[in-house]
Amino acid sequence: MNITVTDPTGGKIENATVELYNSLEERNFGRNVIISKQTDANGFVSITGNELPEKHQQLEKINGVYYLNIFRQNLRKRVETKFVDFRDNKKVEQIVQLENANTKTITVKVAVVYENPVLLPQNKRFHELFITPGYSFKWNNPIELSRNYEKALEEASGYTVDYQIVKEIDADRLFTFLKNDPQKKLLSVEDVAEYLKEDNWNTFKTSGTSYDYNAMVQHYGFDKMRDNGEIHEVWVWTFPYGGMWESHMMGKDAFWINSPPNENPPCTELLSIMGLNYERDLACALESYGHRFESTMMQVYGWWDYDNKTDLSQLSTWEKYSAYGLIYEKFEKGKAQVGNVHFPPNGEQDYDFGNTTYVISYVDQWLNYPYLRGTDARKINREEWGAPEGSYHLGWMKYYLFHIPHYKGINPNDGKLNNWWHYVVDYNSAIKKQTID
Repeated sequence: MNITVTDPTGGKIENATVELYNSLEERNFGRNVIISKQTDANGFVSITGNELPEKHQQLEKINGVYYLNIFRQNLRKRVETKFVDFRDNKKVEQIVQLENANTKTITVKVAVVYENPVLLPQNKRFHELFITPGYSFKWNNPIELSRNYEKALEEASGYTVDYQIVKEIDADRLFTFLKNDPQKKLLSVEDVAEYLKEDNWNTFKTSGTSYDYNAMVQHYGFDKMRDNGEIHEVWVWTFPYGGMWESHMMGKDAFWINSPPNENPPCTELLSIMGLNYERDLACALESYGHRFESTMMQVYGWWDYDNKTDLSQLSTWEKYSAYGLIYEKFEKGKAQVGNVHFPPNGEQDYDFGNTTYVISYVDQWLNYPYLRGTDARKINREEWGAPEGSYHLGWMKYYLFHIPHYKGINPNDGKLNNWWHYVVDYNSAIKKQTID
């Protein structure tokens, strides 16, 4: 049986995995694969009767129709073979054209608030005037940072998420207050400017800050916009000590996304609010999104519980994805999966993104999700994700998010969507789709 595998344009696909199954059910669940091979540079693979496990039986018993599962990252196809008659030694030629398995693009409408006011008489904005005590680097222009953030998230999702900025607000009102103020009086632009002028930001550091989310949402009308479907989420670019959580959710049945859910939400629909600091760089903004992702997937699969599990089969799919080497060691010695926001596969401590030590990781299999076969492990270290703009932190954030599944369908082994991004950008819609599909 000779199989040639092509992409949607007819080009030959090298290193596509070709799996052969006896039954439709076994193929759908990825169980009892008869044989698995990879295509050569010409997209070609050949399977003979002598290679099949039943080769010790009479040929009549292995003649018939088989079920193929063929995949190479986002290109996939499930087909039946033609009738194979090994007895007559007849060659069966079959061309299989793979299809794009990326899920349909989800449009996410975003309102963006820039808390970066102009100060007079300098006629300059916060990011142009202030320097972090003890450092000399300049703060980022939040408008440019927001554009890069949008682009990076869309790329990481395989363009299955289309963030559309539908409203931008140049804020002249702030919603930060000092934690030790019993009145919770909102700070003015002038108040914040005075505190940022302090040599060591002593007021902010000793008093601490918090943020009035409900006042902000109601002031700009985001609660009504969310309930009317005009927006799906909000990004606020604020100054250091702005008092915001990295991510926060409000609405009916809101849950933890790296912060407690809002206890008295002004809106009904779920509204996620990103609190992003333009003193910091793109890597930190993506890290905030990564923590939002982690929290959401824990809502879907449950929290990580590695300490109370002893066998690989006990791990949820999300626990497998997040298992870096130090965690995964107890389940499969010397191996790693992908990792989490703070720990790459070879990480030995928080933020160990520049670690040069090699580890054997199953990262590649997650690009073939949900086909987790446990066979595609290879040695990787920091050179795998690289250091764009001189930052291994940025390299890891992009790499980590890109490996998160964003494909069509439902994983038959756990009943969850193959597109995990859907849960993050529209949780209720994802749960509904998971139930219907």
